[in-house]
Amino acid sequence: MNCGSALASRCASCQADLMPGSRFCSSCGQPVAGATPIDDDRLSRLAAATPAPLAEKIRAAGHIDGERKVVTALFADVVGSTTLAEQMDAEEWTAIMNRAFDRLSPVIYRYEGTIARLLGDAVLAFFGAPVAHEDDPIRAVHAALEFINVAREYSAEVSRSHNIRFEIRVGLNTGPVVVGKVGSDLKYEYTAMGDAVNLAARMQSAAKPMTVLISQYTYNFAAPAFDFTDLGWIEVKGKAEPVHVYEVRGLKAVSGPARGLAGLESPMVGRDPELHFLMQLTAAVETGLGRVAVVIGEPGLGKTRLVAEWKNASTEAGTPGRSPLQWAEGHCLSYGRGHAYHLLLDLLRSIIGVASTAEEDETRAALQAKVEDLFGDSALEVFPYLARMLSLQLEGEALKRVQRLDPQVLQTQYLAAFRRLIGALAARQPLCLICEDIHWADSSSIELLIRLIPLASEAPVLFCFVTRPYREAPGWKLVTAAREVENPQLTELNLLELPEAESRKLVSNLLGLESLPEHIWSLLFKKAEGNPFFAEELIRMLIEEGAIVEEGKSWVLAKEIETVNIPDNLQGLLLARIDRLPEDAKHTLRVASVIGRQFSLKVLQEVLHGEE
Repeated sequence: MNCGSALASRCASCQADLMPGSRFCSSCGQPVAGATPIDDDRLSRLAAATPAPLAEKIRAAGHIDGERKVVTALFADVVGSTTLAEQMDAEEWTAIMNRAFDRLSPVIYRYEGTIARLLGDAVLAFFGAPVAHEDDPIRAVHAALEFINVAREYSAEVSRSHNIRFEIRVGLNTGPVVVGKVGSDLKYEYTAMGDAVNLAARMQSAAKPMTVLISQYTYNFAAPAFDFTDLGWIEVKGKAEPVHVYEVRGLKAVSGPARGLAGLESPMVGRDPELHFLMQLTAAVETGLGRVAVVIGEPGLGKTRLVAEWKNASTEAGTPGRSPLQWAEGHCLSYGRGHAYHLLLDLLRSIIGVASTAEEDETRAALQAKVEDLFGDSALEVFPYLARMLSLQLEGEALKRVQRLDPQVLQTQYLAAFRRLIGALAARQPLCLICEDIHWADSSSIELLIRLIPLASEAPVLFCFVTRPYREAPGWKLVTAAREVENPQLTELNLLELPEAESRKLVSNLLGLESLPEHIWSLLFKKAEGNPFFAEELIRMLIEEGAIVEEGKSWVLAKEIETVNIPDNLQGLLLARIDRLPEDAKHTLRVASVIGRQFSLKVLQEVLHGEE
C-alpha cells in the first residue's frame, strides 16, 4: 500500500510461496528466517559444550558431505515469546533465553542428538544426524519429555525473579534430510527432504503449552515405549491432507514389544537346539548348581524371543520335588552407558517388583519389605546401600551409614550388598538373573557384575548375558570374564541366520500363506537373509503398502511386487551399524554399494586403487 513491493515471499531454496509468519518452507522444510548474530553466538557456545565422546562421534559420522539420513526433528519454542520480550529489557530477555538454552542443550546431548539450528527463542535438534542410532525416535521423545521437566523447573525460577510465565511446547516428526559436512566447530548444514522439518515445526505450533506433540511418523516408532493421547487428525498449514497427531503423556510402566507384528504371531522357529541347551541349564540350577550362559547374536536374530520362550518353558515344565527358578531381568539402554549402575538398578527393580516409573515411596517400601523379609534384624547392613543406588532419600541410622563414605568405599558397599541380596535370594529358591543387551551396559554395572559372577560357584544362581557380537563394546568384558571363570560351567550360544526352509515357515506362520509365488518368496528372502526381524518388517511394509491384504482369517497377495525397499524401521539400525565402522571401512562400503550387490574383490580393489 505504500511502496508497491510484493508482500508475498518465496523460499530461497525451492522458490515455493511462503505462508505469512512461516519459519520453515512447507514444501522443502528449509528455514525461512536467517540466523541472527545472537543465534550464531549461542549455537557456537552450545556446540563447544558438546561432551567429548559425542563430539568424536559427530566428527567421525559427519565426514561425508551430502549424506542422506532419516532423522527425528525436535522443534521447541517459547510460548508467547514476543509478548514476554516486550515486557522487559532486550538484554534481560537475552539472558533469560541463554540460561534456558544452557539447561536444555545437555538434554539433547544426553541422548546423542545435535542442535541443527537456533532461531531466536526456538531450537531445532536432530536425532539421527550426523550420528545415527537404531532408536532415534525414542531418544527424541525421551528428550522432549525431559525438555518439559527442565522447563517447569526453570519456569518457577523465572517466575520468582521476573514475575513472568515461561513455558515451552515441543513438536516431533520423523523424515529424511541430507546432512552436509560437520565443521571444526561441530556446526553443519542440512537440506530437508519433503516436510521432515516443517512438520515438526507445525507439531510444535499445534501443541498446548508444556506438552509434546508428535506426528504419526514418529508415533510408529515410539508407540511401544510411551503412553499417548490420540488427538486424531488435524489440519496443518501447508499440508493438503490432515495429519494424525498424538500427545505424549509419559513413559510406559512396562514397555511393549519393540518388534513383531501386531495381530500376527508365529511359534518360535529354528531355535529348538538352543532352547534345549537352556532347558538343561534350568534343570542343573534347580538341582542346586550354579551356571553362566551367554547368548550372542546380531540384531533381529531372536535373542530376546529365545530367552522369553526359555522362561515360559521352564515355568511350565517344573520338576516335582525341585524348587522352580525365580527370575529377575535387567535391560540396558542404548543411551545408558553414561548412566552409572543403570543395568544393576533395572535388575534390582525387577527383584523387588517395581517399575522404573514407580514413585519414590513405592520403590522404598518395596525395597524395605524385600530386605527385611530376607535379612530380618540385619536389614540395615544391606538396605542403606541398595537404597542409595536407587537414589532414595534416607534418614536416621540408614543415612548415617552412607553419608560420609567416599565413592570408592561406597562402591565396595554396593558390591557387598548385592552379593548378600543374591545369596539370600538363591538360598531360598534357585535364581536366574538375565542381563539383556549388555553391549550397551554401563561401566559401573560391568565392573560389579564381573565380581558377582563367581557367586554361581557358591549358590544355585544362573547368570544369563544377552549381547550382540560387538567385541569393542565395554559390555563384552562380561563375556570375557564368563569365559575365564573355570567354575561354574559356561554355556555359550551363538545364534545364526535362519536357513531358507525355516524362513519360509516363519512367513507362512505369520500370514497363513502356505505358498507365496516363488519370485515373491525369493525377493523376501533376498532382502531378509534369514533375519526374523528383517522378515517381519518387510511383511509389515508390504501390508502397509497394500501388497498383502487380509481376507477373512488369512492373508492374500493383492498386487504384484517387483522390488522391496528397506523399511524405515530397519534404516536406523543399518545406519547405526555403518556409523560404528572405522572411516576407511565406511568409505569402502560406500564404494561397494555403488558397484552393486555382487562383485569380485578384484573389481572393488581396482576402484579403490583408482581413487588414490
